[in-house]
Order: sequence, then structure tokens, then C-alpha cells
Amino acid sequence: MPKRSIFQAAAFIFIGALLLSSCNPTATQAPDNIQTTPSETPDSEVATQDNQPLSDEDDPTEEPAPTPPGPTPTPIVETRLPPEQWQAWPVVPELTGLETAIYQQGLSLGNDPGRFSKVGDCQAISEVLMGIYDKPGRYVFTDVDAHLQETVDHFAGSFDRDGQGVRGGFNAAAVISPIWADPEVCQPGENPIECENRTHNPSFVIISLEVWWEGRTVERYEDYMRQIVDYYIDEGVVPILSTKADNVEGDHRINLATARLAYEYHLPLWNFWRAVQSLPNHGIDPNRDGFHISYQAWTVRSYTALQALDAVWREVRDQAAAAEEPVSSPGSSVAFADLTLSPAPDSQPIVPENESLVFSLEQRVGDSSRSAGIFGFDLVSNTLHQIHESGFRLEDSDSTGAKLLVSQGGHLYISDPAGDDRLVTDQLALTGRKSSAFWMPDDERLVVLTGDGANRTLWLVDPRADTWQTIVEGEIAGMIKPASDTTFYWYQGQCTPDSACEDNTLWHTQSGVSEPFAEQARVAFSRTGDAYAWTEMTEGTSLILYTRNAEQTLQDYLYLPGNRGVDLAWSPFGNRLVLLTVTRSEYSGRSSDARVFLVDAAAMTHLEYYAFPGLNPAVTWSADAGELMLTSTLAVEDGYQIHFRRLNLTSGIFTDLDEVFEIGSEDFVTIDQLFWIYP
Repeated sequence: MPKRSIFQAAAFIFIGALLLSSCNPTATQAPDNIQTTPSETPDSEVATQDNQPLSDEDDPTEEPAPTPPGPTPTPIVETRLPPEQWQAWPVVPELTGLETAIYQQGLSLGNDPGRFSKVGDCQAISEVLMGIYDKPGRYVFTDVDAHLQETVDHFAGSFDRDGQGVRGGFNAAAVISPIWADPEVCQPGENPIECENRTHNPSFVIISLEVWWEGRTVERYEDYMRQIVDYYIDEGVVPILSTKADNVEGDHRINLATARLAYEYHLPLWNFWRAVQSLPNHGIDPNRDGFHISYQAWTVRSYTALQALDAVWREVRDQAAAAEEPVSSPGSSVAFADLTLSPAPDSQPIVPENESLVFSLEQRVGDSSRSAGIFGFDLVSNTLHQIHESGFRLEDSDSTGAKLLVSQGGHLYISDPAGDDRLVTDQLALTGRKSSAFWMPDDERLVVLTGDGANRTLWLVDPRADTWQTIVEGEIAGMIKPASDTTFYWYQGQCTPDSACEDNTLWHTQSGVSEPFAEQARVAFSRTGDAYAWTEMTEGTSLILYTRNAEQTLQDYLYLPGNRGVDLAWSPFGNRLVLLTVTRSEYSGRSSDARVFLVDAAAMTHLEYYAFPGLNPAVTWSADAGELMLTSTLAVEDGYQIHFRRLNLTSGIFTDLDEVFEIGSEDFVTIDQLFWIYP
């Protein structure tokens, strides 16, 4: 379930596809033993600054952020020098008391007190920032700093990981844009920091976004940083801000802006700039671009970051232990933006004789998402019809589109295109996979997954006679649409709506006997059930498409460009399948446009069609197997828009439907399920 907010969520500001400045990830291996002592942190204070005094418009004395609610408000004590004197701030942050309130609120939300995350660019990767502390024997503490070992032990497992918030070239704009999220790990519409927060569940985050690029103002940097800080405070995660060692912008205005934010929000600031002033060239590698720090500065960086984390953790831990009452979570609701629909939805049901698309939408705001309704688009009359309002999602459709399976939470209904419903169950299992209910091949019976966790049941249901037959019981994470009456495929493991599915094992059940079938977590079966396919990544920029018969006796493979397979679908008949791939930069995290491959599984040959832009690309076959409907989400000036492209496989000619059919939102919006209905 999404976490509740402490403060009012900041207004959404669209972040377009920004060019990330270069941040070369090339790095040499750290030495086998590092003697880390406090002597690496300079003691002298610096009382001057290169840049000019702030203008009136940049007055730093804005109203401070409100203290999170709680039965006993934590007093805030701000003893630091003004932010204009940030160079004299200590390396290890001085604390104000707000950290404790945020931390306690996070505990009430379920944050893990033994985890921290990092948000940053190539100088936040584990080789440069604290990864060594997950490698016993690679570091040494003296008697003076032996207490740091307790902090290392407490946060074990968080040091030597980059997570979803760290990539080469990341900047403050990139980490709050879904464009840069890893689709293999992140949910549709999540940005990198939301994805990292969900998957790692930290109580602390070190934010070290150092990249500066020409043409961007410090005001824009500060605006993006505010969104990041607001997000983490709302999530009960204590932000630890950081200065940077370089001055590529020429007047230290990025460090000043960071100090102003720390001062305004009463947050800890790790003054890394000051920590490296005693090093040669002030910690900057003289043989590179003036941005990357030297090898010697790596040690100082990791050590002083650990000192900062230690200071913040010990303070909030001790204060939380002394608190008489826990902080309670205030109730809150998320306001989703209205959908922009063109043409306006018609109140009449879809004409059954016409070719149409039936689909459900999903919207996301921060950590919260919702089913945004079920719609039908008549491809003959170019009319849009709303079948169900927000809160309903599409599970499956029969071959004619006359009978839909729709869900609302744990309630499953059989619905017609007019939106008339019949309840099947109120115990539908909620998983992280596409559907928990499917029509059988006869379009009369259902296969339905009910229950929760390890106590789930897969049923064969005849809604006409209201009979329920148990197929299998246990820890079932999802299932595959049946292709026959005798064999049922399902995933064993855990899979929940608010987390990624584990690497589940695929099982099959025949005549009441269940056995492991394959170790692949994501497979696609042919419509007849006699073959299945999956993809595997390689170390380069290609992937392998595998096909195997259901008897597990014959297997073939094909190398194709792209290092991520994003969708895979068999044709309604025959041995053809379509695969969408992208090439995702392991450096910046950004994905290319989706490449479209039509594969003949019998000959293992392929054709490639024009690439398809957008986030969350997906593909659906026409009933006659002659066309494809490609969908994705495009980032546009005022938010996001669903993109539809109709591709003729014989001619290769495609038609974008955007001129006759438009769905958009200020919030992220994507296609959840889509069926192409032929009369």
C-alpha cells in the first residue's frame, strides 16, 4: 500500500527529456586496505566565499517547512551560520531536531531503520561512495573512530549498492522523471527515486547531485531539489544533503543553493567541499575535466559520508528511543488530475458489429496509483465510450468483446460493454502481474485466483451454474491465460501490487498433479499452448529470444538487438510472434525507442519495423494476425499522453491514431490492459 504523506505534496511539474551532461563512469579499483582516520577531515575553517552577495529576490529567510505532526512536537534548534557562509559549516552535519521527527514518522510508515539510499551521479556509485564498507577487510578503523563499526554493521547491505537513484550523468531533473526509471524494476510511471524508495524502503537518503550543465539556472536546480526534498520528507525518509568538491559553474552557486535548502528545511548537510580542501588540487583530478574527484578524494568521500550518516543515525535513534509516544500517521488522500479525452466519451455502448479497442488506464502520482477507468474506442466511427469509471480495471475479454472480466479491488465482475455487472467473487487475489482472472478457451468458464499470500487458490469457475472447482492451492503469484481445458500454468512465489514480483518458478497442473515447469519468471505461450518463449539479456547490447515446445523436448534461439525485452506476444494463430526491445544505457539509465521485431518461430528468422517512441511500450495483435496495435506513454509539454500506432505487417505502413483519438493527463497515465476486438 502506498505510504501516507506528512506534508502537502508539492505540485507536479513536468520534467521533459533533458540531456544529461557527461559523467564518465571509468574508475580504478580502490586499494585493498584503506586506513581511514579523522585526520583526513580538515580542521581549519574557511570564512570566505567566491560568489557575490544574494540579491533581494534570493532572500534565504523564507518560511521554514512545517514540523511533521505528532503528539509531542520536536523542538527545532538552528545554530548554523547563515547559508552564505556554508564554506565554514562543519564536514559532519550539525543537527536541528527535525531529523528525529521525520525519522519517527518514517518508522510509523514502515520504513526500515537499518537501510539508507543514495541519490546521485557517477560520483555516488558504490566504488566512489561507501561501497567499501560492505567489504570487511578492505577498511580499517582506529581506536578514535572504532564507533563507526556499529554504524557499518547497522546499515550492512546498503553501502555496496547503487540502487535506482544512482546513475552516471543523473542530475536533479533526471531523478524525478519517469523517463530515466529502469522498466525492469520500476512500476509504470515511477521515477528513479520513487522506485528506489519502494524497492529499498530506507529511513535515510544521501543526496549528492553534482552535475552542472550549461544553459540551466541555479533557480531550476533549486526547484528540482525542492521536489526531491519534499518527496523524501513526505515519505518519512531523512534527507542528508551534500556539497560538491568542484566549482565548474565558477561561483559555487550550486553549493550555496544546497546550503540554503538545508538551512530553510532544517536538514543535515554533509559539507564534502570542506573535507577535500586540504587535498592536492582540493580533491579534483587534475588530469580530467575539473568535475571528477581524485582517487585520493574517494577515501575522504566515503569516510566523511559515513561520519555524516553515523551522526544523523545516532541522534535520531537516541531521540526516538527516548520519545514517550510514537508519531502517528495522519490520513491523507491523493488528488489525481482529470483525464483529457478526445473525442469526449459517448454515453452509448460500443456497437458490437464494429472493430474496437477495449482497454483500461492507470494513473500514478508519486507512490500512489489508481485504475483510471475502462474505455472502448470504436475504430469504425472513431467514437470513445466509457464502460466503467475510475477504480475499475480490465482483467480479460472474451473473443467477441461482449463479456468483460473487470475488477474493483478484490471484487471480480462479469461485465458487458454497457457496463452492466454480475459479481463473481469479492476475494480476488491482488498481485503484481497483469490479471488474476481469465476466460477459458470456450468463453464460458473462468479461471480465477483468490486469497492472499501463501493461502491462495486457483479455481475453475462455471458462472452459469455457480460451480467452483479447485485447481491448485498454495503460494501462487499469478497465472497464464489457459490455452486448453487440461493444463494450467501458474507462478509459485510472492507477488504483491505494491512490489515487484520475485523470480517466481513456473508450474503446471494437469489432472490434479502439479509439477515445476520452467525457471523463467516471464514467459509467453502460443495461443494453442504448444510452445512458449522468453528472453534473456546478454552482457552486450543484444538479447536472446528462446522458444521451446510445451513437451520441453525442442528449443531454439535467436539473437536480436536491444538489451531489454519489454513485450512479447504470439500471433492468434501460426508460429509468428512479435518482440519489442529497447537498449537501456547502463550509464545514464535512459532507454531507446522500442524496436519492433516480427519473428518466425519455425525458421527463427525476423523482420524489423520502424521503432516506436515512448515509455512502457506494449503490443497487441489484431484477430486476423495481419496488424499490430502499438501503445506507449509520451511525455508532452503539459503532462503525458497515450500514443497509439496501428501497424500493417504486410506493407509496413503505420498509422498514428493521435489525430482522431487522444488520452492525456497532467499525471503519468498508461495503458493497463488492451484488447483488440473484431466482430
